[in-house]
Amino acid sequence: MSSKDYLVLRVAELYYKQEISQQEISQMLGVSRPTVSRMIQEAKKRGFVSISINTPVELDYNLSDQLKNKFDLKDVLVVKTGDENSDETLKRIGYVASRFLLSLIEPNDLIGISWGRTIKHVVDSITETDFTDVNVIQLVGSLGSGDPAIDGPELAYKLAERLKGSYKYINSPAVVLDEQVKNALLNQQQIQEVLQAAEDCNIVLMGLGSLSEVNSSLHRSGYLDEARRNEYIEKGAVGHILAQMVDEKGTMVKIPNNYVIGVPLDSLLKKKWSIGVVAHSFKNDITLGAIRGKYINSLVIDEFTARKILNAETN
Repeated sequence: MSSKDYLVLRVAELYYKQEISQQEISQMLGVSRPTVSRMIQEAKKRGFVSISINTPVELDYNLSDQLKNKFDLKDVLVVKTGDENSDETLKRIGYVASRFLLSLIEPNDLIGISWGRTIKHVVDSITETDFTDVNVIQLVGSLGSGDPAIDGPELAYKLAERLKGSYKYINSPAVVLDEQVKNALLNQQQIQEVLQAAEDCNIVLMGLGSLSEVNSSLHRSGYLDEARRNEYIEKGAVGHILAQMVDEKGTMVKIPNNYVIGVPLDSLLKKKWSIGVVAHSFKNDITLGAIRGKYINSLVIDEFTARKILNAETN
């Protein structure tokens, strides 16, 4: 190595191993601070320095960038899962989504949350934190039956507890079949206050539901029987976002006598962070619908679904 190489290596050792600031190094070695900065960059380019990030889950950065650029999203995290549609995939997606969420939260934030197994894994991956004045808001009414651990009120409560914040839940079913019942519920002050808070959320975290999934949360809870599921499919729906059906282009699909008690999808268009969390490759169509409709601006997704939606859009 040349004398310059040894100097570059020395600068790297001082900066990375001894954690000495660039300003201090410039004074020690008698060179300018910009020169020190250039030497640090050169040390990385020359292979003198290698940086590793210790995390239990690995990301596919190349695929993440491809999706981000292709769909003009704010951020994308593609998780390397190894297995397709497995419980381990859910755990890995939940872990990455939880870390992404924690990186965004600021004091006094309003965080909207949906329900379902995927979001449960996100919440379960969060240990106690030292945030202050964070408020968690349920975005859509409750499933009411099935597994209470994946229902909106329970997840809002658990997330608020782990963020040391407060929470608001919608004291209503997610879907009602009568317009008068819908109007009566929406006239209740408590529900109006929660829905207004949901409109004001600057971060929302949502799972996406596929109509190809016969065992979805909506199906298990009884809100989506086989007849209604088929009716939605015939009208072009591919899945639901916050219990509201959309087609592959993101256009809403409605049928008679089916009313959702929750924040309207249009409100998602103006969120600072609207995060979709996807862990199953059969949700490729609804993921594309959510992206095309601009209902999500960020995405945490498994590698298999990521490739499917990228190929579908490219072809």
